[in-house]
Amino acid sequence: VQTVVTLRSDYNFLANSLKSYVELRLQPSEDKYYAIEIISDPRGKTSFEQIDVQTTNPNLPPTYREVRTTTTDDLRFSVQFAKRIGPFTGRFGIKESTGGIGLDFHLLDDRLELRQDLFGFGETLTPRWRVSLGYEFLRKLWLLGGVDDILNDDRRDYFVGLQLRFTDNDLKTILPFAPSIR
Repeated sequence: VQTVVTLRSDYNFLANSLKSYVELRLQPSEDKYYAIEIISDPRGKTSFEQIDVQTTNPNLPPTYREVRTTTTDDLRFSVQFAKRIGPFTGRFGIKESTGGIGLDFHLLDDRLELRQDLFGFGETLTPRWRVSLGYEFLRKLWLLGGVDDILNDDRRDYFVGLQLRFTDNDLKTILPFAPSIR
């Protein structure tokens, strides 16, 4: 089993904010892995509550419906299973605390990745669709860019980011130099 740890931060231009990720990937074989992510998203988590109100106020209809939107500053999480077939990796599971699917396309000996995620079903009228392109320009260091929430004009945002991705072999070379606790 190989372990991959990813640290990532994206700058969202329109929201003028940072979104951060920590991912732990457990890879039992070359063609499949399980990913666990914790995400700090400045958008938070949005929920909707629909309330039917009955009133005796003569200026209002006797019955009307209120929709309340609540956004909280909660961390989001992802737990996904991924399977690779050739240059494509399909993913499904929980993406940012909602159901989601993803498709990745790998090029240039896996140093260039086109990632697509579709998730957020039920949070808004249309789901979130995120597309990003990542390039490993230095060993273990990736430059990323893309578009988030493509289908929702009022929530669409563009981002650039950096990602550090390392494996358990990288950790083995670092850990002997770490101070030990006795």
